[in-house]
Parts: sequence; C-alpha cells; structure tokens
Amino acid sequence: MQSIAIFSDNSALVRLCSRALINHFEIVAATSKQDFQNAPVVIIEAQKVDVEIDIQSLFSNSTTRFLVVGKDWSENKQINALVNGAAGYCDESVPPKLLLHAVTSILQGDTWIQRHLVPRVIDTLVKMKSDDTYASISSKYIESSSLLSTLSSREKEVAYMIRDGKSNKTIANSLNISERTVKAHLTSIFKKLKISDRLHLALYIKEYD
Repeated sequence: MQSIAIFSDNSALVRLCSRALINHFEIVAATSKQDFQNAPVVIIEAQKVDVEIDIQSLFSNSTTRFLVVGKDWSENKQINALVNGAAGYCDESVPPKLLLHAVTSILQGDTWIQRHLVPRVIDTLVKMKSDDTYASISSKYIESSSLLSTLSSREKEVAYMIRDGKSNKTIANSLNISERTVKAHLTSIFKKLKISDRLHLALYIKEYD
C-alpha cells in the first residue's frame, strides 16, 4: 500500500484527509520536511506554503509530488505553487471522493488544477522562459519541437484539446471516442514527447505548435 504524508498543523484538516484516504493508502502524519522525503505524494496545508520563503525549494523533491490543500486560497497563489513545482491544489471543502480522485490523479502523473487556470499557468511559465526556473523545466520536459511530428493526427487532436484545458470526458465526446481511448492517446503522447503530465503537454503545444 502506498503511503501519503500529510503535512499540517490543522488537526481538522488531517482528520478530513485521513478519512478520505485511509481505505486506499497508508497515512503518515508529517511534522517536518524530513518526514515526507520518501512519500510519493504529500498533502501540504496551504498555510505551510504561505510561510515558506523558498517555495521552489519546498517542491523540489523529484520523487515526491505535492498537493496543496487549503481554504479559499487565491488563484494567484495556486498558479504560483504550480509554476514552482506543486502538482496541484484542492480546497479543503471538497467531498472526500474528490480528494481521493485528486491524490490518485497526481500519483498517476497528472496535475490537479481548475481547468480555467491552465492557460494562466502556461502563460506564466512562458514569461519565465529566460529564468533559471523555467530553463530547468524546459530542459526536463521540452527537448525539441521536431518531436511533434511523431504524433499521429488523432494524438495531435487530443494534444490541442489538452492545450485548451479540456477534460478527458469533453475530449472523448468531441472526438466520439471513449475516455479509455483518450487516456491511451495521452499515454502515447507523453511517451513520444518525453513529458509527464497534461500541464506540461499544454505548455509544449503552446511553445512549439
């Protein structure tokens, strides 16, 4: 059973997350950064992020993905967390099933973010192009625009719709295919373009299409 670390001083938040995930994961209560070094996913309280001076360093662990959970966290803060390495944001008021879905999606390499924020995250990353932060992201996820030519016509259709922030269900309905087929196309696209999630796919298409 995979372990999920919860890094929070808010006992109510810890209970909420634990109840939502306990039947599917081993829950670890983290009291310091050292406690979640080996956890594949860390649920971190938004207030912990607010007081962190070096947010990029906080999310720099390459083997751990971070889901920020908070209450009424601003969209600007959500975007800032995403561009600095967080895997997603979830409001603490969401139903337990949705929180479980968020964690599961992040474990599978996806990014959990409100769809309408995807273009803003991409634009922010593009503006950071000359920054060292963006350079490291670019070198890791984007190697060459020539890789786009390896995609099939249907894979390109799926990729362009991901760029526009469309969900798998919307893509499936638009292309008259199943959601399972959409996921299969995404798996192939990620492999061909050497990227790990739909956010960086959207960034890739934005930059090189």
